[in-house]
Amino acid sequence: MAIDFALQRPCTARRYTPEVRLRSMVRHRGIAEFAIAQFREKFPHADSDTLTSKCTVEIAVKGPDGMAIQMQVTVGQLLEMIAPLSELDGECKGCPANLSGRAFGCIGKVDYPIRKEAEDWLLARLPDDGKDANLVLLLKYLADLGIDGAPVEAQRAKPRVFERKEAAVRKWGGWLGPKMQITSSQLLHMLAFSESIGLEQAQLYSRPLGLAKLGSEPGEISDAVEQFRVFLRAVNLAARLNAKLAVEA
Repeated sequence: MAIDFALQRPCTARRYTPEVRLRSMVRHRGIAEFAIAQFREKFPHADSDTLTSKCTVEIAVKGPDGMAIQMQVTVGQLLEMIAPLSELDGECKGCPANLSGRAFGCIGKVDYPIRKEAEDWLLARLPDDGKDANLVLLLKYLADLGIDGAPVEAQRAKPRVFERKEAAVRKWGGWLGPKMQITSSQLLHMLAFSESIGLEQAQLYSRPLGLAKLGSEPGEISDAVEQFRVFLRAVNLAARLNAKLAVEA
């Protein structure tokens, strides 16, 4: 389970492969690579035939009703399913939408469960000044569109989806001014539960979250935060490249 995202910049791979199939194959390639590494670690002397026939994984496929179902396949079967990717690997070199430097780096994910530190890191990116023009605009946007975090809270109630049982909160104002707040559930609702992020949305999100600075920020971060950092880089690139960012939570 993951928040899957794809920066949909027109390219050769997308010209010859439907978007849904491309993203599915890239996701399955990641599963195959992980399974092979685990199998090699456990059975270092096993030959390739044993690996492809005896190592099995579960993948999600759409059933006749359109709902996802789990299906068990061998690594050999999975490698056959993703074979068309090998003909397209070289097309990704130098692509400005490539977030990772590897083939199909425009496609990524944020794994569940969402870690507490990742939510805190995301919320901490907002400006400290409650009068910041970009923050004020974001608060208005959230209110006008009714982005209250409810879809995220519904997922938070499920096991193994969020480490936090309650959303993190940032507050501004008080005393003589109006009180304002944004929760991490609202930010995740805005970023990951909208199906897609277009140019204007990406520009709006990039400013208060300081996304233009992501590439130059110092310090080490955890793997959980790094996945969010890559996702936010995709948001920022959607604004810079005028490309739609598809998101599926």
